[in-house]
Amino acid sequence: MPPASAARAGVTPEASRDRSSGTFGKPRNIAMSMIGNIKSIDPLLVDELLDAPEKIHNVVHPDEPEEDANSLDIDKSWHAIHFILTGKTWEGDFPNGFLVSCGLPIGDEDVGYGPARAFRPDEVRQIALYLAGVDKQTFEDRFSIQEMKVADLYPSFGAHTKEEEIPYFWQYFQDMKQFIQKTSEEGKAILVYLD
Repeated sequence: MPPASAARAGVTPEASRDRSSGTFGKPRNIAMSMIGNIKSIDPLLVDELLDAPEKIHNVVHPDEPEEDANSLDIDKSWHAIHFILTGKTWEGDFPNGFLVSCGLPIGDEDVGYGPARAFRPDEVRQIALYLAGVDKQTFEDRFSIQEMKVADLYPSFGAHTKEEEIPYFWQYFQDMKQFIQKTSEEGKAILVYLD
């Protein structure tokens, strides 16, 4: 995997959100942001999408975009959260590797940075159960700026301290944890993708 192409230059985690560049999946240089997304969907839609992958574009990029309570944008936090949950850059077993390395690919349809991946309701429950066991202390203990720099995560970590970075990533982790829990309680499936 080639190195991320630019370091973040802001002073605060909030300022770093609008910085862009990096790589994902099959290596290719890009000059845009890679935003992590999770979308809850009807479980029957999973099989429909697996049978007709080209329909995924209408699901993740509808013609009439609107605020969607069934979608969660986790910004650029996805790669660091994956690393915190798995200890690995791109690999990871289920359920802790669900953000990057697990799930049913929806064909070869590129929805931004590779295909979306689906998780059925029983898998969503397993993910929710796993995430429920990750508290703030565990998250902070696994958060190592030095290890993240060595792992060459997206986006690159500049001169920020752990104390400056944790609030940004912890907030997105909390939002994700609550979203997955709610989706699990509703008996829905999820799609995970980068765009």
